[in-house]
Amino acid sequence: MDLEKIVSVTSCQSYNFPLVRQSLAAMLEPFGGLEHFMGPGSRVLIKPNLLTAAAPEKVVTTHPAVIKGLILAAQETGAQVFVGDSPMGGTLKKVAAAAGIMAVVEETGASLLPFLQAKTVSFPAGKACTNFPLAKEALEMDFIINAGKLKTHSLTGLTLAVKNCYGFLANKDKMRYHARYPIVHDFADFLLDLYLAIKPGLSLVDAVVGMDGPGPRVGRPKPLGALLASTNGVALDAVCAELTGFSTNEVTTLHQAARRNIPGHDLRKLEIKGPLETLRCRTFDKGISIGGWSFLWRYAPTLARHLQQRRRAWPLVSEECNQCGTCLKHCPAEVMQVVAGSREKKVTIDYKKCLRCYCCQEICPQGAIKI
Repeated sequence: MDLEKIVSVTSCQSYNFPLVRQSLAAMLEPFGGLEHFMGPGSRVLIKPNLLTAAAPEKVVTTHPAVIKGLILAAQETGAQVFVGDSPMGGTLKKVAAAAGIMAVVEETGASLLPFLQAKTVSFPAGKACTNFPLAKEALEMDFIINAGKLKTHSLTGLTLAVKNCYGFLANKDKMRYHARYPIVHDFADFLLDLYLAIKPGLSLVDAVVGMDGPGPRVGRPKPLGALLASTNGVALDAVCAELTGFSTNEVTTLHQAARRNIPGHDLRKLEIKGPLETLRCRTFDKGISIGGWSFLWRYAPTLARHLQQRRRAWPLVSEECNQCGTCLKHCPAEVMQVVAGSREKKVTIDYKKCLRCYCCQEICPQGAIKI
């Protein structure tokens, strides 16, 4: 049996913990359970989506009930479990506490693992990048569970398993690579190279309640009632896109995976275990559509690159801004500043130098930056 072709889909209609545990067990069954991957003495890292400090009901982060279920399932094999990430909006401890995951770590006896050191990893097969400064702490693990959250994303269409691997870079490196790859599909190639370089042993997506609309920070909670997993993150993302009505062209990492013929992008070659048709959502708000760019990228790449540099959507600071300065700290191009106007201070953007990476929109705690 080729596990790389299997995507397991299971129904989970709420975050009631007994139900989550039951659904996780059903989801892991096609792979032989976690005991197929690990055992006594294994050092296992669970890497959630911990974008920034937000309560679980905001659906910005992987839900603590899912993380708790994964921790307990791994501990039952005799593994030593760590939970780690590199959040954009604060220290890991602060973000994990707000997301309810710190309490889960303490309750289960797992360990919180900040990503503090970088180790350069060579990936000669990379298309956009062949060397990565990955978290040394993650590389020292025996097994990695990549536990993402299904959300819309202004830059990539959706953030799922592949995009969740961006957290294996430290904050300063995240900003540097946004600046290095300002073109949307170049950045998608970078994300694919990064995923393939670290290649988590198992990827999971929390879609019990996802986020639609203007994600990944200020979108709307969208009940989807699903947990999904695969040893192939690209395949998992393809099934998540199908679940929410996205075409391959509308998720940049899938579009580039198809162009590069990376295994997993083609649903026809996958073995989907579980009730995908029953769970399919036909009312999912995709937010900003990037399908047109992908169409141009496929048939007129030179024109697409030219237009993206000039005609891609801009971030706009709305009157809801309270000048907290969070966006200034996370702007890779350092083109935002607070200036005093005739009546009050306001945040301005130097559009001549703006990368349109949308990090400001992603991190703004007030949701004051629109695309």
